Amino acid sequence: MTSISAPVPFILKGTGYGIKLIISEDAPDTKIISELRKLPKQSFALATGVGIVIDLQSRQCSGSLISDLFKELAWNRNLNLLSWNSNNPKTLYKLKSAKLPVGEYSPAPEDKTEEKIERKNEIMLPPLLRHRSLRSGEKMEYNGDVVIFGHVNSGAEIIASGNISIFGKLKGLAHAGFNIQEGNEAYIFAYSFEPQQIRLGNLMNSRIGPQMPWWGKSVVIFMEKGSLIIREL
Repeated sequence: MTSISAPVPFILKGTGYGIKLIISEDAPDTKIISELRKLPKQSFALATGVGIVIDLQSRQCSGSLISDLFKELAWNRNLNLLSWNSNNPKTLYKLKSAKLPVGEYSPAPEDKTEEKIERKNEIMLPPLLRHRSLRSGEKMEYNGDVVIFGHVNSGAEIIASGNISIFGKLKGLAHAGFNIQEGNEAYIFAYSFEPQQIRLGNLMNSRIGPQMPWWGKSVVIFMEKGSLIIREL
């Protein structure tokens, strides 16, 4: 009797910029994540301080798999996700809708001396990562991007000059792109969309409730031609 072996969930491959994580086209989502969690810290030693590229090949990915990969690698492993590759149009659309970097990654060339001097004079705030939920009554304001690994409960507020990503339930108020400059863009990502109110720049959506088709789902909200656009992932 011939046995059929299960597909290998992923392959780790060393590169000049760190690591490429090649995801199986056939393995179940749960198997991929469970096997990733079993890997020792040393497995990602090459990516520490540099980064990792995720190659999804032709796999049609669910929004939950993309989110789980992000949480396991960026949150639990503290790795820099350089880019996401995909040959599947539907998966590529989800990646782009979530504003994730896509395509082949190539390290940036060395900056010229004059450019380095100019960049030193720029005020650059790194993304603010918070590894717990915001309780009702809490208010967070930040001049930059904000990433929440938890819930934003009803009555809580986040106000950011950059983007807001919430890997949990958005049940309070989120305002991204506060005081945004003309020509710039901002977005809000929510793993579970159940907000009291959302704002992008000077745009606000107050007609929010369970009647919305995206209620309780993973979405990204961005600005397009003066309007708020919500897309399910």
